[in-house]
Amino acid sequence: MINPAEKIGLKWAKTISNSFQDWAAQEKKSRTIKINPFNATPLITDAFLDAGSVQLDQIGKLIGMGVKFDLKSPEAIAWCAEYGAKEVKYINAGTKAAIRQVTLRGLQEGISPAEQSKEIKKVIGLLPQHVIAVQNYQGNLIESGTDEATAERMADKYGQRLLKYRADTIGLTESLTATNEGTLQATEDAADNGILSKEEYQLEWLYTNDSRACDECEGLDGKNAPIGGTFPNGSRGPPAHPRCRCTTIIVKQ
Repeated sequence: MINPAEKIGLKWAKTISNSFQDWAAQEKKSRTIKINPFNATPLITDAFLDAGSVQLDQIGKLIGMGVKFDLKSPEAIAWCAEYGAKEVKYINAGTKAAIRQVTLRGLQEGISPAEQSKEIKKVIGLLPQHVIAVQNYQGNLIESGTDEATAERMADKYGQRLLKYRADTIGLTESLTATNEGTLQATEDAADNGILSKEEYQLEWLYTNDSRACDECEGLDGKNAPIGGTFPNGSRGPPAHPRCRCTTIIVKQ
């Protein structure tokens, strides 16, 4: 069964993934190669607030009373802005590195600037290693006898699959980070306001037990941390790594 926090995270993961793919599609249609950075900050903020609201509902059910706090506190908004800005820089840096990879290969192989621009359009949104993979894939097809038009079309499809993978990685990582942070801040606010007793309740790490689960997260499953404290791995909570779908729940000590 998917718990509320994970359900919210997966919902926003899909939204962010689709948004990233839409951004890449729009950039590819542009007549220039001046790439506008992908900005997930508004979606990250919404995911944060959504998770915090649901967590307060869960706390209310747990203690048998309604709970409501200001999830748009200066601290909350500051976290969303700071984290969102950091992720925009990270994603944009990956895009610029991918463009550099195309340019470098163009210089090495004597590809014209116009052809380089065409190639850059194809790989917008990909990571540098994915750019190399697409280029090598197309080159290998041609060397094996595939005509250039077919090789280009097959390479484009391969690039789209890699773009979808990166979009899903960004979606899962950023949404689960935001929803887990929203959950934690709501929980800590409840404790700081004397609604939830730190002596009576604690946090428990909850992982998704399916074929995509990893050993690291399985080892953390069921581990506890005090409200406002850290888990055995030294973190405040999940995600433990990119594409991590772990969450936390409140349990009695």
